[in-house]
Amino acid sequence: MCRKIIDLSVSTDNSTEGVNVTLQDNLPIYLGCECYAYDLFIKSHTGTYFETSSHTFRDGQNTNEVELEKMILPAVCIRIGESDRCITADDIEATSVKPVAGSAVLIDAGEDKNKYFSHDAAEWMVDNKVALMGSSTRLYDSGFENPTGFFIDLFKAEIPIIANLANLNLLPEKDFTLITMPLKVAGICTVPCRVIATIE
Repeated sequence: MCRKIIDLSVSTDNSTEGVNVTLQDNLPIYLGCECYAYDLFIKSHTGTYFETSSHTFRDGQNTNEVELEKMILPAVCIRIGESDRCITADDIEATSVKPVAGSAVLIDAGEDKNKYFSHDAAEWMVDNKVALMGSSTRLYDSGFENPTGFFIDLFKAEIPIIANLANLNLLPEKDFTLITMPLKVAGICTVPCRVIATIE
């Protein structure tokens, strides 16, 4: 059986805001070869990242506490056409793609990386028993000054998110598996991650 693998993660380097990679001084020599080692600094909300309920609730789950079963899931990809910057439950419901309970839902927001979600979009995720959601948008909510409240119901239901996904346009609408591998760092709500989709 042939399996296609699609990388959904964005790449980062020293030109990425929040990333600093430096070669260490005094590198050791192993059998005549200089062993390269680096110091890596990366902010948690950088690149493609995984975020959990402790982002808004101190008694919520941290990233290392999410069950492994939520890291490998059947998934659907919902494409949002031309719309306002705010993606609503009606926008999602208007598509023909319906998730199965316990699956991951990816939202392809198109070229506009500044789109965000309404509060009722989170309610839609909860009502449809989504286990994990991700999107190509980098915002999710409108900001701190006048937020939509998107994270409240989502994180109350312990639905983690993946932010800043790439290549969603390469995915079918359904019948693929989403694999999310966040860094296993205890006690924090957000970590960079590698995300792939496999299509049989």
